[in-house]
Order: sequence, then C-alpha cells, then structure tokens
Amino acid sequence: MFFLIILWIQKMKILNFKTKFLIILSTIFYCTNSFGLNINESVQSTKEKNNKVKIALEQLNESKELIENAIGKKLPSVTSTISGTYSNSDKKTTTGDTTPETFTDKYKITVTQNLFDYGFKDLEIERSKILYQNELINFKKTIQDLSLNAISGYLTVINDKKLLQVNKKNFDSVKRFLEETKTRYTLGSATLYELQNSQSAFAIAETNLFIAEQNYNLSKKTFKNIVGKDAINLEEVIKFDKELNFDEIIQNIIENNFDITLLENDIINKKILLSKEKKSNKPNLDLSASAEYSDAGRIDSGTESTNASIGLTLTVPIFNQNIDKSNIRKYNSQILQAELQLEDFKDDIEIQASNLYKEFLISKSNMSSNLIVIKSIETSLQSISEEFKLGTKSITDLIDAETDLLDSNVKYFASRKEYILNYFNILSLQGSIIEIFEDYLPKFN
Repeated sequence: MFFLIILWIQKMKILNFKTKFLIILSTIFYCTNSFGLNINESVQSTKEKNNKVKIALEQLNESKELIENAIGKKLPSVTSTISGTYSNSDKKTTTGDTTPETFTDKYKITVTQNLFDYGFKDLEIERSKILYQNELINFKKTIQDLSLNAISGYLTVINDKKLLQVNKKNFDSVKRFLEETKTRYTLGSATLYELQNSQSAFAIAETNLFIAEQNYNLSKKTFKNIVGKDAINLEEVIKFDKELNFDEIIQNIIENNFDITLLENDIINKKILLSKEKKSNKPNLDLSASAEYSDAGRIDSGTESTNASIGLTLTVPIFNQNIDKSNIRKYNSQILQAELQLEDFKDDIEIQASNLYKEFLISKSNMSSNLIVIKSIETSLQSISEEFKLGTKSITDLIDAETDLLDSNVKYFASRKEYILNYFNILSLQGSIIEIFEDYLPKFN
C-alpha cells in the first residue's frame, strides 16, 4: 500500500514540494487503526496545552507594543491644563485701606510636534520591528522545540512498545525451553548444565521483560506530560522514504535557521543603534502651539483674556561630554563582534549538520543491515528448532539463537528511532519543522 502511494505521488508533477511532503509525511505514520492517535495530533495537543507556548505567545503580544510605542512618538503631543488661583491681599493707600479678593481660572491647551529629527524616530520604528521579529522567531523556536519533544516522545513510546513485545516473545520462548528442559532433566535426557543454562537464560529474559515493561510505562507517562494525552493506539511508523541532499541542507540552514536569523537581526539592531547615536548629535526642529483663556475677578470686578502662541524651537547639541563618541566606538566594536560571532556560528552549525547527516545515513544503513540479520537469524532459528527435534542441536543452541534474535530486534528498533529523529533534527536546523505543523499554530500578525 505504501509503495503504491509513493508511486502515485511521484506522478503528481503539478503539486508543489510542500504538498507532496505533507502527503508523504502522512504515509510515514500509517495506521491500521483509523482511530489511533497520530503524530500530527500529538504535536497539535502539545501546542494547545503546553504552558511554554502560552508564555511565548504572551511575550510575542507584548513585543508588539514596542512598535506601537515607536510609532506613537512621531505623533503630536497634546496637553491641557486647568488652574484656579484665589488671592487675598491688604493694600494701604492715602485714600484708605482695601482688601481685594480675586479668583483667577485659566484654561490652556498645548500642542507640540517634532518637524525634523534627521530620521531618529524612523530608526526607532525600524528597530522595534526587528525586536518584534526576534520575538516571533523565539516563538517559532519554542514551537519547534516542543514539536521535537512530542515527536521524540511519540517515537519512544512506539519503540518501547515494540521492545516490550519482542522481550515478551523472547520470555515466552525461554520459559517454554526451561519447562521442556526440566521435563527432559527429570527423564534423564538433559544434563544439569543444560538445566542450569535454561534457568540462567530464563532469569535474564525475565529481567529484560521487567525492564522493557518499566521503560514502556515510563515513556507513556513522559508522553502524557509533554503532549497532554494518553499514549493509546499510537499509529505505527511503517517506513520512511525521504532522501536528503547535504548541499541543500547546508543551503537551507544558512537561509532559514532561526539562530542564524537572530544573529543577523542582532547585527542589524546594533547598526540601527549606531545610526541613532550618530543622529543624536544632529539638530532637532520642534513646533509648539498653545491657546489660553483666563477669567479673573469672579469676586471683584475683573477681566477676561485670551491669548495664543506658536513657536519653533531649534535644538542644536554642542557638547555632551564626549559620551556620544564613546557610544559610537562601543557600537562599532559590538557590530564587529556580532559579525565574527555569526561567521563562527555558521561554521559550527555546518559541522553539526554534517554530524547529523552522517548519523542519519549510519542509522539508515543500520536499519537495512539489522533487517537482514533478523531475517537470517529467523531462518537459522527455524533450522535449529528442527534439528533440536531431531536431537542434533541442544537447548543451548536454541536459547542462543533466541537471544541473538532479541538483540537484533533491539538494535533494529533503536536504529529506526534514531533514523527518524535524525531526520527531524535536520529539519529543525533548517527551521522547517514548524512549516509541517503550521496548521496547529496560533494565528498572529
């Protein structure tokens, strides 16, 4: 069925890469039980219920205010004042004494607007957008890390379940061998060495089964802690048939890796700060306008007055204790450090990608070789079983063959898990995991 789907996809030339990939991904996690919990649902549940996502989303919303604040600083400032003043004074004149009382109320509105600042505020708007983009990238990184955790937990449960099954099968076989050996020993057709060997193999199989049960139970608990759902009826990972090209991986990492983008944004941010520092030495032109109404003499006879004014203020920085020059040198140094850090990080991440790609190919090769070994041992086990019935093979030969089969199965399931995890870790470096599960992301502008 899987191969028919793959052939069908290959013929659909009109579909873009992303559509094909999503279809292939759905076939990777093929399930015999249509009501099983699949890996997409596991990732979705993780993103809906995990508090880290909620915190990251709130931080993203908070960072939007940086843009609003920066834009708001370009708008005019409007203030109004209302004041009331009561005064009482004694006056002595040649004509006599007076005690005038006055009450003056004033109403004033003032509007100020920056007319020219050499683009200082525009730079702050640009910088606030960079900071918001950084928060957006950090949000995506959080989602991506949780997706990896969900995928890893999902595969661990699948793997531990399979290991439990093969250990249970091995335990049943060794238990049967022990019972047969006890019977044969009682009848005198088995030696004490064979009995002791069977008892030893049974003890080992019993211990392995116990460990497998504990690992399976623990992986289910861990899965529920990450995903928020019970690991019940998980879909089987049948086959993974997606080739990777190393040169394309490196190119995608350089273009789309989240950490590289953050480092690039850090350089842009520092360059903006440098430009702002340089422009802080430039003149500023501000416009201010005010209107005032005053009414004096509510108690005694008074006067009403109104006045308005408009003015331009030119501010020219002359000397600022050389702080600006020091800051300019500081930002130039920080930019150089950030550029060197970016180049160093690109070298490190290329090495990391090389190691992941190597492990990906190794695990793929191990899967193939382990399958060949398993098939060989299964054939050998059948032959040994027949020869045991004829008396030409001992119970020890049977136990050794069963042990070899168990070991090969353990190696195969481990290599399969590593193979798929390595693939998704490579996608993580490319920043593309989030695209696969983007339907489960909260909406943001």
